[in-house]
Amino acid sequence: MIIENTMNTTKPDCRIQRFCEAIIAKRLGDISNLPERLVKYVIHVYCDFIAAYLNVLRQKEGKQLDWFPESLSIDPALGDEMRHFFSDYQHIAKAFLTLNKQMDELREIDKDKQPNLYEHMVASILSREHR
Repeated sequence: MIIENTMNTTKPDCRIQRFCEAIIAKRLGDISNLPERLVKYVIHVYCDFIAAYLNVLRQKEGKQLDWFPESLSIDPALGDEMRHFFSDYQHIAKAFLTLNKQMDELREIDKDKQPNLYEHMVASILSREHR
């Protein structure tokens, strides 16, 4: 399958932002208690992924570029499939899946009992920020 790279992540779209917020809340819960830089990184990765995911979904279903579903849930198979495209989607999907794994690991750490481990994990996640 050939997927066009027609997404534009530089123009914020409130519909993508709403999907992003809903999917973050569903997948990660409340992230407001995380360090501000990590919150911004999570939002950035999720919004890039959602924009790419919607573009792939549009193309797969033969929809117009301005089409948006009324609601969105991530199909894990399609998300995983995106890792194999030879395009920006591959990097975006990989960053999204890696972030989710790392956030699961971060949630397992009690930041009051293991503050050094918690800070190390936050730093590890943020080390991917500019890749």
